[in-house]
Order: sequence, then structure tokens, then C-alpha cells
Amino acid sequence: MSTSPITAEQFKQWLDGAFIGDPKEARMYCEQTMSPNYLRFSAGGGRTDFERAVEKVTLFRTICHKWVLNVHLLVQQGNKIAVRCTVNMVIGDGDEQNMELMFMAEMDADGKYENVWELSKEIDESLP
Repeated sequence: MSTSPITAEQFKQWLDGAFIGDPKEARMYCEQTMSPNYLRFSAGGGRTDFERAVEKVTLFRTICHKWVLNVHLLVQQGNKIAVRCTVNMVIGDGDEQNMELMFMAEMDADGKYENVWELSKEIDESLP
């Protein structure tokens, strides 16, 4: 399967879109960027299908007060990508967090995200 190359900026726009935007447009965003067969697996357990993704995007867009994402590495081979990024965020009433995110993803024939694996961890600011 051949998929057009994705840039770091395009990945950033996709992930930003899950947290920034009108909550009422969450389903449209998901339909435009995710396969109907979308599955996201979190390293800590947990699985998100397409309908749950719509619910999560709606929630994130409602309660996200700050989201600043930087893509540090993006590698692509065919329809598979791997991404390392960091984000500074405030979700809900929580404190500001700095997180490191690692993604692996497979795109479908239409270039939509289909299978996504995610690992996230808080950045320890006390380390040198």
C-alpha cells in the first residue's frame, strides 16, 4: 500500500485538532481524519474505537485550556509512521503538564488514521 508522505506539520495539525476546535465539529473532524475502523491502543491499557474517539475529541475540545505541541521526530515507511513529540497542556482544572508522546500509526488507503499505538509520560523537569 502506498500512502503519500506526511509531514511533521500535518501530524501536528491532526493531533492539535483533537484538542483545539469547536466541540460541535468533533464528529466531522474524526470522519475527515480517521478511518471508520479506527482503533487507538494506549500502552497503559485501554482501547479507543471510532465512536469513543468522537466522544473523547468532543470532551478534549471542551476542557482543554492550553495545548502546545512540538513534533521532534517523524519517520514514515509506506502507510506506517512513528512520531515523537512533546506537549505543554492544561486539561480541565488540572495543573499544567509537560508530556512526551510516542505514536506509531497505520494509515488506511484513503490516508486516514486507522490503527494508532500511543505511549505517554510526564516529563520530569527535575532531571538534568
